[in-house]
Formats: sequence, structure tokens, C-alpha cells
Amino acid sequence: MYDEYLKTFICVAECGSFTKAAELLYLSPNAVKKRIGSLEESTGISLFERTLKGEKLTAAGKTFYGDAKNLVQNYNNAVERARRIQESDTDVLKIGIMDTFADEFMIAKWFQSSGRTERRKTSMVFYGSSSEGLVTMLRSLGNDIDFAVDICDEKLAKKYGVRAEKISEARMCCAVPMGHRLFDNDEITPADLCGEKVAILKSGRNELWDNIIRDIKNDFFGIELFEIEKYSIKTFNRCENENRILFMTENSGKVYPFCRTVPLCKEYKVPFGVYFPENPSEKTVSFIEHIKSFAPKD
Repeated sequence: MYDEYLKTFICVAECGSFTKAAELLYLSPNAVKKRIGSLEESTGISLFERTLKGEKLTAAGKTFYGDAKNLVQNYNNAVERARRIQESDTDVLKIGIMDTFADEFMIAKWFQSSGRTERRKTSMVFYGSSSEGLVTMLRSLGNDIDFAVDICDEKLAKKYGVRAEKISEARMCCAVPMGHRLFDNDEITPADLCGEKVAILKSGRNELWDNIIRDIKNDFFGIELFEIEKYSIKTFNRCENENRILFMTENSGKVYPFCRTVPLCKEYKVPFGVYFPENPSEKTVSFIEHIKSFAPKD
């Protein structure tokens, strides 16, 4: 198991208090202080500034916090993947998923319709939201998973010696919070967003997504983009609370009721599809052919 001292550090960082962290961890405040002290001693890093209002992260502590969160998340993801694989039987179709895109068609409709019709058991294995997770997922094809769902990038597939096939595509839109001046717009133009700070999923996942970000930067002049790790309720909450707009795909727009999905005046299409081994199993081929029959027609 990952270091319990790391778990304690994360809890203190998020609570801003040894006492509150102790309550959540079912420890004494003194035990929490000792763990933090030991962690600071072993790393040589001063993690917190002790103030009258509680514990405040130092600059070094803030950096360490982000990396620690990723380390714990990667550990939890690894355990979950291993558990799912261990518990699955040979007849279960194991599907790799990144939690970056909430693709309504590819997740909900595929598995609902296909599960009813083929009566095949499926198991989804999550690989987080990082570029490293994406690489791990692609390298797991044919071993830990049968096929994977994500943005369909044939160049990326070729790089890792797998195959890719497009199933659907989604238009880029904006998630606009209630109360924002653009909430009632039928579409959003570059002039509308001029001077706005707009969130977008971070670059570096694959060339296709990076090209979309580049095109948006070129076409929507005068905006300031800030990158996010993934689409999540936390991200939507932040955008709503700060009254900021979020670039997203139209198939991700129904997950948060307090934002309205408004299309862009320029069309940027994001292809979604499946990745699978060069020599897929018969059950994989059968399942992919089946779900293609439910795909939207051009």
C-alpha cells in the first residue's frame, strides 16, 4: 500500500488543519503532527507554514501536494485495474476507458444496447486522465484489455502498433454557466469570447487534440486558455463558481445541469472510436462490429 504518511499529508493539505485531518483519519492530532514531521524530515522539505488560522502549504508543499495526489490516484487506478482483471472470467470483454471524455454515445448507448442484444458480459477498466495513462492503456491492448475507447487517432495507434477505427464524432462546444452573459446565445463567435478566460482539456494527450487546441487559439483571438486535467464535476463547479466558460465536446455536455452547451460558430469535429490489437480476438471483432451498427450515420 502507498505510504500512509502521504495520505495524511494530503488530508492536512485539503483540510488546512491538523485537528480536522485527525478527525477524518481517526487519529489523534499529535499522531498527525508526528506523521507530517517525519515526512518533512525524510524528504527534507518544509511542507507547511504553521499559522494562527491553521496549516498553510508552502510553495514547495503545493508542488508536492499535486504530485502526491497523482501518485495516490495512479495507485488506486492500478489496484482497480488489477482487481477487475483478476475478478473477470475469460468470457468477459474488458474495455479500456480514459476518464477524460464523457462520451454519451460510446459509453452509455454502446454498452446499454450491445449488452442487451449480445448478452455478453463487459468490464470497464479505467486508466485515469493523464497522457501516461493513455500510453499504458494502449500498451495493455490484447493483454489486460480487449479494446479501448477514446479520441480516435490513427497516427497514435500506428505509433503503438495497434489499430484504430472511428465510430462517431462530436462537435466542440462551450459549457456556459447560468448567469453568464453568453448563456442564451445560439452560438458563440470569436468576438463573443474576446477577453474571456476559458478552460480547455490540457494538451499533450495526442497530436489530434493538440491540433484542435491550436486551431481554437488561432481562430478565437483575444482569449486566455487555462488547461484542466479532465472533465469532472469539480471542473464544472469551478467554472460555474467563477462564471467561466469551458471548451468541451457536445457529447460531454449533459453531465452538469447548471451549464448550457452552446455550439461554436466554427466547427471543430472530434472523432471517437476504438483501439484494438493488430490481431484481435473473435469476441472483440464481433463486439466492435455489433456496436458499429448503433453508430450515428453520416
